[in-house]
Amino acid sequence: MTVLRALLVAASYALAALCLAACASASQSPAVAARSPDALYALKAEPASDQIALAIHAEGLSPAQTEALRALAARRGASQGGPVRLNAPRGAGDAARAALAGARAVLEAAGVSPAEVLVGGYDAADARAPLLASYVYEKAEIPRCGRQAEFTHTAANEVDANFGCSVTANMAAQIANPSDIAGPRGEDAPDADRRLTVLGKYREGKVTNSDDAEGKSGVISSVAR
Repeated sequence: MTVLRALLVAASYALAALCLAACASASQSPAVAARSPDALYALKAEPASDQIALAIHAEGLSPAQTEALRALAARRGASQGGPVRLNAPRGAGDAARAALAGARAVLEAAGVSPAEVLVGGYDAADARAPLLASYVYEKAEIPRCGRQAEFTHTAANEVDANFGCSVTANMAAQIANPSDIAGPRGEDAPDADRRLTVLGKYREGKVTNSDDAEGKSGVISSVAR
């Protein structure tokens, strides 16, 4: 009886080992590898457009339209967008040309370089078609999490469909410049004057750092004074 029980126990352990080996081999299958967190939710940016439409008036741009153009220029600067495109309906006459000139002047006064204001036209069936001002910028893609629930999907030891989604969504919502996703920005030009000053002090045997670079004064803050 003892021998039979020992054989049964050994057989059960062998069966468990076979099941674990099968699970391990299934977890290395191409289908499971394709569902790795890096493949499911990768931080990436996509192009987006910011556009406003301005009605064309014979008397030129209104104060509200001028403020709308200034706000567009401010948003473009904050998002580091591309050139501003001004498109007027073809055949609109002198009023459209005056609106184009006025819009261009407002944008340049708001800090947009003249070389970055592109003027064009478009075909419109309606005679009251507006003047369009737009630019393209990079926008971080924020994934929508929680659309699939696979809390019990563990038969093949696969990664859950929502694994890593919330982390990527939070990073995409907080990133300051989505163009940084594609790669790091270039470094600023070095300060040649400061470099020569430091080298000159070094050659003369003087201290190259600032007078209080090591915090010798002991003053951390004067806010409470």
